[in-house]
Amino acid sequence: MLRDMDYVLAKLDWMRSERIWPNGLRYLWTDAFGVVLYLSLYRQTGEERWLDAAEELVGEVGRVLGRPRGYRIGEASDRDGQYFHYLAMWLFALARLGDVKPEYRAKGIAVAKAIHPAFVLPGRGVIWKMEENLMAPYPGCGLGAHGCL
Repeated sequence: MLRDMDYVLAKLDWMRSERIWPNGLRYLWTDAFGVVLYLSLYRQTGEERWLDAAEELVGEVGRVLGRPRGYRIGEASDRDGQYFHYLAMWLFALARLGDVKPEYRAKGIAVAKAIHPAFVLPGRGVIWKMEENLMAPYPGCGLGAHGCL
């Protein structure tokens, strides 16, 4: 539950006016938190505009960052590839939206099924970052790395 609604709304207005978010370059990690924020606002206020904003954001992320198997890290040129932990956060956001609109839970499950075989090597571990097409680990990244060289 949001404890200080006026503060949250003021910060959201400030971020918009400074073009920080949601109207800057798409970035999967930040947008995942944005979907959860919009859902929190919807749950607390009951105002459909926040649910609409969450759905709009999911659509925009899909349009800009969506790939046949997953989501690019971000829109900027240096935000290429796919990170497992960014995708996990995005799946969480889709699951929360799926609590209200079940089609988003199904979307998240489809994404999880598409990316899982590329990132998870049974009995070995998880690859930290993959190329954008999920065909190989990103250069300099491998199993269990907490960053890339």
